[in-house]
Amino acid sequence: MTETLRRAVPSPLGFPRSARITRPSDFKRVFEQGRKTVGGNFICYAARGEEGEGSRLGFAVSRKTGNAVARNRTKRRLREYFRLHRAQFLPDTLVVVVARPGCSALSAAECAQELESLFRRGGLLRG
Repeated sequence: MTETLRRAVPSPLGFPRSARITRPSDFKRVFEQGRKTVGGNFICYAARGEEGEGSRLGFAVSRKTGNAVARNRTKRRLREYFRLHRAQFLPDTLVVVVARPGCSALSAAECAQELESLFRRGGLLRG
């Protein structure tokens, strides 16, 4: 019973589907109209979203970044960073992160540090 109730209450640190960019048209809009910021292992594209939509994240991790295990690890790290720092992102912002080859060699801490630097340079974080 308790387990069922725990799942029914949404977590403020969750990563719901509404916080993800999933439609190809949204990806296309961000790539075409968004501002590009390049880092060592990631490229970030950011565009303004719809009013009241909240900040949303999408990512592109190609086979050039490594095998399936490495790609999935990279995607988990991107999701985790966004999940923990979503409140710091500017409202109504669409963000697409493209992983570059070599990003899978980063530790979790190095990945988070590089993403923080990239998002700050791109002006996507408050404060």
